[in-house]
Amino acid sequence: MNKFTDLPLSPRLQAALAELGFTTPTEIQAKVIPTLIAEKRDVHAQAQTGTGKTFAFGLPLLDSIDTSIKNTQALIIAPTRELVLQIYEALKDVSRQTGIIIEPVYGGMSITRQIDSIRRGAHIIVGTPGRLNDHLRRKTLSLKDLKTFILDEADIMLEMGFKEEIDEILKMAPKDRQIWLFSATMGSGIDQLIKSHMHDVFSVRATKKNEASKQVKQYFCVAPRGKKASVLVRFIEASPEFYGIIFCQTKLLTNEITEQLASKGLRASCLHGDMQQNLRNQVIKGFKNKDFSILLATDVAARGIDVSDLTHVINYSIPDEFDSYIHRIGRTGRAGKEGIAITLVTQSEKHRIKRLEKATGAILQEIAVPEFDSIVKIKMSAASDFIEQSKTPDQKFSPVHKTIKELIDSFTEEEIKNAFAIALEEKYFKDIVSEDLSAVSPKADDMVEEICIDLGYDDDMSEDIVRSYLYNTCKLLPQEINKVRVINKKTFISVSDNKFQEVLDLLRKTPISEMRHRAFVVQDFKRDSSGQAGRTRMRRVGERRDSGRSDSRSRGGERRSSSNRGGGWDRDRSRRDSSDERRGSSGRSRKY
Repeated sequence: MNKFTDLPLSPRLQAALAELGFTTPTEIQAKVIPTLIAEKRDVHAQAQTGTGKTFAFGLPLLDSIDTSIKNTQALIIAPTRELVLQIYEALKDVSRQTGIIIEPVYGGMSITRQIDSIRRGAHIIVGTPGRLNDHLRRKTLSLKDLKTFILDEADIMLEMGFKEEIDEILKMAPKDRQIWLFSATMGSGIDQLIKSHMHDVFSVRATKKNEASKQVKQYFCVAPRGKKASVLVRFIEASPEFYGIIFCQTKLLTNEITEQLASKGLRASCLHGDMQQNLRNQVIKGFKNKDFSILLATDVAARGIDVSDLTHVINYSIPDEFDSYIHRIGRTGRAGKEGIAITLVTQSEKHRIKRLEKATGAILQEIAVPEFDSIVKIKMSAASDFIEQSKTPDQKFSPVHKTIKELIDSFTEEEIKNAFAIALEEKYFKDIVSEDLSAVSPKADDMVEEICIDLGYDDDMSEDIVRSYLYNTCKLLPQEINKVRVINKKTFISVSDNKFQEVLDLLRKTPISEMRHRAFVVQDFKRDSSGQAGRTRMRRVGERRDSGRSDSRSRGGERRSSSNRGGGWDRDRSRRDSSDERRGSSGRSRKY
């Protein structure tokens, strides 16, 4: 199967795929979709996150729905509310003209509103295990007409302790339902789930990994959050022929950065999920026609854009998973042309570049912020071109051109030169970012990144236990351990940069104690600006410094993120707000 058009999908689904720009299926889609369409059997599909699993089960599912039946015919279970919403939005996009009703169900949302939506009729429900069980216990959700039961990121759900909830839901489902199980790994939990609930299982595995094009030059630049927008403008101004996409993590951020670029006189527009389809089409058409040269978008909103001559892709927000990174930068460097990909990171995110390199096999060179003088030279070149073009003999002039020349003749040469200089400055240099951005990286003395686990003296934790773990489990040398500090309820661990991510991953995979604990990233900000040792305040990455309350945006407008499996503090906070997500979050980004 080389194209989606080779599949026996309904004409409406085919039209929706074409409109969204999907033409060629991924490996897992090509392997599993024909089976799900043609055969009524249980399926286990194993593929890494970001390989297109949502459409692998979503397209056959949408094609199997009978819209004349108003009750729930399919249940999709995902571990977190973020993944629920991503699946919901992806399927909603491709099912707009089918009459299929899809409803998301998760904790933190009004259950009364969810009950009303379910009662009105939902063919497909996408939800988290905890909230789905809640509805089943309340008898506000009936599974009597259920035909298909889908477990997405099943390995993550088992890791998070949702096995009991999954078992309970399966017990309430009809015996003749199909189970489509999707996971990135094949552990004992998945094997047990298959043996307990599935029959005549068709197993398929995708092994192909995405690779970045060799035509794309990859760079990263360290910039503080408060300076990121200014740094972005510098890179755009340093490339007179800039024609590219700026990827942001949130819809809100795309709007904010678009406004900031427009205030600098740059031609920019944005795409996000809240846009009506006709407006979305206008933006994409304008970008393809080069009515504007800068497009800001989220990963989801950028679907369907196929432009072959992009010069740049800039990751304003570093993606959580390498699959998203590969997909982003693959939009430039096409048709034999070279492309440039630049990822902006804060000092606290710098270690993620090494992880990205390891996962993709690529090398990202560190690049400095373009200097102010170099931007001035570029602008001067543009001004010079403007003057040269005005000397063209056959140029057509406006009706007032003669009057303007007569006005100029009434002034002295010096007055005319001064006025012309002011006019050129207004035209080419008015909004240039003149602040000093040559050394925007925070000083090491201003911020220290540490790993924190939520066990301390009160839990019989000690520095000796921690160091023994670092030596024996993490295989660290004494010189690679900067500091271990144990207090009543928490323990802080500082290690060398090249070991940071490895230690963090091991702490999550192999706990330091029999007691269950979480490991996350914190930053230590010094209050004494004089440089002398002073009181410090530990805070989780993403927590506000002023009041200690979590906020979805930093001062620069970007969602701050810890390294909890690529997830963020906001995601962690959402788990605490709801029993659905109380066990953690995968934070995996997705590719449809």
